[in-house]
Amino acid sequence: MTRERTRTLVAFALAATTWACASASSATAQTTGATTCPGTFQVLHNDSVGTLYLPAGAYSVVVLTPGTLSCSDASELFREFLEDYDGRLTGGWRVDAGAKSFTRRGQGFRVTAASPTPPTPPSRRVCPSYFTVVQTDHIGSFTVRKGRYRVTLLSVGRMTCSQASVFLAQFLQDFDGVLPRPWFLDPSTGSFMRGSRYVGFRIKPWSGPLPPNGGGGRHPAKCPGTFRVVHDDRIGRLRLPAGPYGITAFGNVSCAQASTQFTSFLANNFTGALPRPWRLRVTSGTFLRGRGSANGFRVKPAR
Repeated sequence: MTRERTRTLVAFALAATTWACASASSATAQTTGATTCPGTFQVLHNDSVGTLYLPAGAYSVVVLTPGTLSCSDASELFREFLEDYDGRLTGGWRVDAGAKSFTRRGQGFRVTAASPTPPTPPSRRVCPSYFTVVQTDHIGSFTVRKGRYRVTLLSVGRMTCSQASVFLAQFLQDFDGVLPRPWFLDPSTGSFMRGSRYVGFRIKPWSGPLPPNGGGGRHPAKCPGTFRVVHDDRIGRLRLPAGPYGITAFGNVSCAQASTQFTSFLANNFTGALPRPWRLRVTSGTFLRGRGSANGFRVKPAR
């Protein structure tokens, strides 16, 4: 019998794992040595914890320190570690990819692939395509490194994978890292929540083979180098603290044109509306040229 467990912070957020308990079996306890927990732990999609790669499937959990860690605690910790965004575990825990073990002083457990079991239906929360971040970026202090990302919905029916991809692109474009209300971010799990821990999505670097249908959303590349604002300045309502900035040009605006135009806006000390045909979106630091939003450039503090 399988039951899905969820973390307190994100509740039903992550259909990444389920704990399958076998009611007829019991733990094989020994006076010394390890204890093999009953049942299996189901990893619903290819995943990883730091450098430990875990293909989708059933896993046995073995407690290495009986008496200091229960099977239920070990399974709960395994679930939390799978939810971790960057593999930097808290509470003194360390992962050993070679031994497939998790240890801290006086406690530990390991996981091993179990015997083949009937396949688990794909979770409807796990988006089938990946989101590509072309260059390392950040959302406030939350770093999103270059690469492919798996997107997992926090619940079914309240948001689609396409919508999550659009929101992620918008958040990566955000100028100051302060998400629009009611959105908030949990950096430890890479979860973006909209007013509730049940609504939103989670991201994590992609693990395993690439899907046959290819990628979904894509965050465009920034222009090479950085642009330095010499002193605290502003363009319209956009405040620009002194420091380096990344520029992303799009449409028919080149990186050179974007840099020149940004210099002009700063030099002319525009504190109100920009000269036509330019328009400014303050929340994303985006300068649009002409009607629509296909041509222009975006600036963002570099880190």
